[in-house]
Amino acid sequence: MDLFDTKVIELSSKTGIPDDQLKIFISLILCTLFGFLFKLSIRGRQTRLIAGSVFGVLITYYIYRSQIINVLFQTVVVYIMVKVLGKKSPWPVFVESMIFVAAHHIYRQYTDYGGWKMDVTTILMMDTPKWTAFAFCVSDGLKTQLSKEQEIRKIVKLPSFFEYFSFIFFFAGCVLGPCYDYFDFDQFINEDKEYKNIPSTIKETLRLLKNTLICMGIFLFAEKYFPLHFVTTDEFGTYNVLYQTLWFNIMVAIQRTKYFGGWQLAEMSIASCGITYQGNGQFQKIKAVDVDWDLTYNMKDKVEKWNISIQTWLRRYVYTRIYTEEEMKKSAAKQNFAYQMTYVVSSLWHGFYIGYYFSFFQWAIMNNVNKAIFRVSCNTNYLKIFETNPLAKFVRWYVANTIFNVFGITFLLLSVDPILKFYSNIKYVPHILLYVTYAFFLITNFGQKSKKQKE
Repeated sequence: MDLFDTKVIELSSKTGIPDDQLKIFISLILCTLFGFLFKLSIRGRQTRLIAGSVFGVLITYYIYRSQIINVLFQTVVVYIMVKVLGKKSPWPVFVESMIFVAAHHIYRQYTDYGGWKMDVTTILMMDTPKWTAFAFCVSDGLKTQLSKEQEIRKIVKLPSFFEYFSFIFFFAGCVLGPCYDYFDFDQFINEDKEYKNIPSTIKETLRLLKNTLICMGIFLFAEKYFPLHFVTTDEFGTYNVLYQTLWFNIMVAIQRTKYFGGWQLAEMSIASCGITYQGNGQFQKIKAVDVDWDLTYNMKDKVEKWNISIQTWLRRYVYTRIYTEEEMKKSAAKQNFAYQMTYVVSSLWHGFYIGYYFSFFQWAIMNNVNKAIFRVSCNTNYLKIFETNPLAKFVRWYVANTIFNVFGITFLLLSVDPILKFYSNIKYVPHILLYVTYAFFLITNFGQKSKKQKE
């Protein structure tokens, strides 16, 4: 390991790429190569469990070294809680897991404030959905009143510790995710249903590699021309609003390619073994991101296309667990509360930089405005032009993306001072536009009721 680390450090000094990022990249490539081997030659449930988890543990140890103890400790704690508490385990496990990852966030911010160096917090964040989902699915196996999705994904019999351990440390997803439920893992290990005849994964792997190289190429080439810190300078404040919005929209789009590239590489590392296969020649069962994110102006679509496996976890094990779907259909207040609490959980999961909370709070308001506008388009003819006229559609897309990106920049800047400097530079124009629109709908309720409701 030490010799390997020396070579990585040497390569880092030659390329200028941080050594921790190189280790992640190498690990994902190794997982991809092992994935091909796993798909082609490893058969039998027990053999697949052993091979997948042993390689996963080795990769996790290579990246995090002694910090792997943190992951092992929490993995054991969750299993004990699920076994002892049974049907009552989900929320205790959820709270304990969130506190555990929160403690690591706090420690990281204390020791490396504003830093982006990879540490064990990275994998703890991706394992938290696994731990919490496991508890909910085991609990569902002991209940009778379930939704259709919960009925499908429930765990009727508590898996052995080794089976559960293999799920948490399985090599496909042990580096950066994306995460998935025990239900998907168990079917894959058993080579059941769509996993009985997985076609070649080479084409899908190469597609994801191509996307990775394109995204990372764009970021490495263009980021220096549109640096993030420029939005906090006095010079940026001297430009007019139209120039500013065009500039920071381009800058944020470039910043996103960094995340797109990383997630496409992570998705490649799990696609090679075939676990992402959903049948009919499609490898879309477990996804990290949709790279057409920038093309949509709908807030709901943007949320669902970004960090997809985490959005799925939030929907399955936060949003629909606070109240049942039937309760939320009958009560808009309960639906809104569940929605707001989902944003709170997402914020806490990310960490404790104030920029995260600025972003999620304002994205939540933006989503409420988006819902109100959607209802207006359904109940009136006032917004039809934005669905039919090309120029109007472009304006809608540009304004929606501009406001979303303003709060995306907040997410990147992290701290209060640079955030307020950026807001001051753009004279709070996007904020005024958002809050005035939100207040308008709250006060007037314009277009929110259908003709049948009015009658």
